Formats: sequence, structure tokens, C-alpha cells
Amino acid sequence: MSDTTNDTDAAGDGSGASGESDATADETDAGSDGSDAGAAGAAEERTELDGLAVDEAVERVRAREPDRDPETVRAALEFVAEDGVVSRDALRESLKLTSKVLTTAETRVELAGIALDDAREAAESAPDLPTVEARLEGFEAEVAAVEDRAADLGSALQSVVDDREDPAARFAVADGLRQVDDRAREVQRTADEIQFDLEEFERWLDSHAVRVRELGEDVDALADSLDDLASAVDAIESVAADGVGGADGEAAIGDEDPARAWFDATLSHRATGLTVADLRAELADLRTWADREGADPVDEGGLDDLAARIGGLDGRHGALGERLDAAAEPEWTDRFGEAVAAVESDLADCTPPVDWGVVQSTIEEHRDGLASDA
Repeated sequence: MSDTTNDTDAAGDGSGASGESDATADETDAGSDGSDAGAAGAAEERTELDGLAVDEAVERVRAREPDRDPETVRAALEFVAEDGVVSRDALRESLKLTSKVLTTAETRVELAGIALDDAREAAESAPDLPTVEARLEGFEAEVAAVEDRAADLGSALQSVVDDREDPAARFAVADGLRQVDDRAREVQRTADEIQFDLEEFERWLDSHAVRVRELGEDVDALADSLDDLASAVDAIESVAADGVGGADGEAAIGDEDPARAWFDATLSHRATGLTVADLRAELADLRTWADREGADPVDEGGLDDLAARIGGLDGRHGALGERLDAAAEPEWTDRFGEAVAAVESDLADCTPPVDWGVVQSTIEEHRDGLASDA
């Protein structure tokens, strides 16, 4: 865990020293009319924020850094304000609060690691199946990622603490502190979600009924995705039949470029195809598992029913692909044919259990690469 709590407690003591130096600087500016003092006074005017109302402090920061978003500046300064006034005391309290938030985040990450250990132990009694291994590996990657994020928080807060006594750095400290606080809270939320998911995973490992129910939910989600894809194909076919300027085509596709709509639908069709393959593979693993446990695969809503549903959705998916191919205009394939082929090539090795992170990043990469081609 981070040891920043002691540092932030020290911030309270340090702020007193800072107050003395600030007062001395004020007295020097008031009592001197030399050119050096005048320059120092101008610098003080540009940098000193303590004692200012938040609105005035925002204006001063933006006068110095006009490109900054005013709401972002306000959020940072409100983080070190008390009763609407920026102050060293408010900074000290915010440092303490953020340190507690960071410590909580680190604790939740540790609990997620413990939950992962429990899940590993539970998985040892499960069959050696790709579906089990893939899920466990996914959780291991998630825990490792959130542990890395948590480890970075301590040094980020320390860099803020290092500048806490410099009044001229008040906004930079406030902005850095707010960002660390936001990051720590997000790490905590992520760790909590992982821990919850790991507990769900243990229930999945322990119960045939839970495994069947969750597979059924995934089949429902596939059906919804195919509904969305079918709507897109209907619109594309209307454009292809009426032409871009046709009334029905315009009503169906709206302001969207029909070629781009076809490209996006084609990528969605490829992704849903991987979903079908993934569900078939998981179904096969669950059948093997059920056989070993003596579970009944033919109960109502059981594995046999799910197999029939997946088969029907697979047929629907194939029909939608044929309709997309038939609706494609030569101009559309000329523009996007190479991109479609590139996606196909990049996803060729994505076999069940599918790494959906790779699928998503691949599709987004190709879509982003054509963002200017509208």
C-alpha cells in the first residue's frame, strides 16, 4: 500500500510554513517600490490564488492559460476551496481525503487479488476445458491491469504532495490532486466490479444450472444483435433498390453515407459470426461438463434447447450475410472492399474461445482508419 497518508498529514504542518512565507512575500511587496519588487508583485498577481473566491481564481488561471477549459479549472479549484474560497487549509483537507480514497482503492485491489486466488482454487476442481481456462485467463489479465493502475497512484499523489507548499503551484496541485482522486475512485470501482464478477464466476463453476442460464442470456444477446443487424440490412437494401436519392432509401438510411453503412454492417456481421462460433464452442464444453457430472442436457431450457436456438440464429446470420453481399453496389465495394478484406485477415486467427478485446480493437482500428472517408 501507499504510504502517502503520512505525507498528506505533513501537508497540514507544511501549510503553516507556507503561510509564513506568503505573508512575508505580501509584506515585501507592500513595503517596496523597487523595480524588482514590482516584478515580484506582478508575478504574485499572476500566480497567487489563496484567499480568492473560486470564480475569481478561475479567471486568474484562465488569464494565464486561456486554452484551459473553464469547467475543468473550476472543478480543480473547488477541490481546494472551503466555503467557495481557495485556501491552504482546504488543500490540506483535500490531500488527506484523497490519500484515504487512494488507500481504499488499494485495499479493494488487494481484495480482487484474493478473489482471483479463490477462483483459481475453485477452477482446479472443474474440468480442463477451454471455456474455463479462457475465463480464468481473462480475470487474471483484468486483475493485473488494475494492480498496475493502483501502483501508479502512489507516485502520482506524491508528485502532488511535493509541490503543496508552493502558493504559485496551487492550481497545478489542485488539478493534479483532483485527477488522482478521480483515478483512485475509478480504480476502486473497477476492482469492485472484478471482485463481483469473480464471485459470479465461482457460482458458474459450481452450478450446471447457472452455466445453462448464462449461456441462454448470451444467446438472447446474440438474437438482439441480429435484430439490429437485420434493421441495418433492411435500410441498405432500400437504398440499393431506390438509389441514394430515392425517397424510401433516404427514409431508411437518413443522412448516413450508404457505402459506409454497408461497411459498418459488414463488420457487424463478421463480429456476430464470431459470436455464433463462440457460443457453439461453449455449448460443446458445457455438454462435456454435464456428461461428467451426470447433469440432464434435455431439460426444458437446457442445453438441447439452446443448441436448437443457436442453430436457428446461425442460419439467420448466414441469410443476412447473403443479403448484404447482394445489396452491395460496385462503388461501395470499390471504396471499402480492401478494408473488409483486411478485417477478415486480421480476425482470421480469432477462434473460440474468442478474445473479444482483440476483436473490438481490430474493428475499431479499421473503422477509425476510415473516419475521414465519409
